Amino acid sequence: MNTDFPAPNLQASHLSLTDAPKLTADPNTLILNDLLTNDTPWQIHNCKIIDKSISQDEKLPFLYHYDALSDDIKSAHPLTAELLKQFQTPMFAADAAKLIGISKDLVKTPWQVKVTGTLVMFCDRLQIALRLKFTNTAKDRDPIYTQNKAEALQASMQDWHFYGDVFVLNKGTQPLVVTAEDEWMALERLEGYQALPAQYALTILALLEDQKPQLTQLQEAIELRLV
Repeated sequence: MNTDFPAPNLQASHLSLTDAPKLTADPNTLILNDLLTNDTPWQIHNCKIIDKSISQDEKLPFLYHYDALSDDIKSAHPLTAELLKQFQTPMFAADAAKLIGISKDLVKTPWQVKVTGTLVMFCDRLQIALRLKFTNTAKDRDPIYTQNKAEALQASMQDWHFYGDVFVLNKGTQPLVVTAEDEWMALERLEGYQALPAQYALTILALLEDQKPQLTQLQEAIELRLV
């Protein structure tokens, strides 16, 4: 199955909403939601890291620096009204240490990591594929406290998640539908990818998040690209 990602064929897809009985009348109809939660054999293809940013040169809000302190230091230097005013102020670790009144060696400088990527999940037997985006954080960067850059990168992707648009490629011979909040939509058999409308995309992303522990091949594919 060719799962390369041409420009989505949005205009030609003719995605249509209709009643469930009509869409599922054919006993051969496949429901995408079910395919992601049963024993359908999914493979991972074309996993790519699109952006990988790791730095210790960015400021963080004061609250991040304070939260990372040991309990002993926090007890010795409790939050004051003046410190609370600075909670959202971006600063370097050394500046936070000066503000608290402690040695700069006591305030760790985290690695700030942002990773985004794409991958394709496909079932060759059914000729169905999903084009997905993943990231380590919805924020601009995620502060990671580790000894070195490599450890920070690995640690940042232990809790990655899918986000954004979901594209579906349907080249199979069986009817394919997707459901979200009691609404149903047919996914036509096309040569190109079809973009799911927002409500369906969110439903599929939520299902995939729940299924990540069972879909261990996802983690394996991403970790291979991080090296």
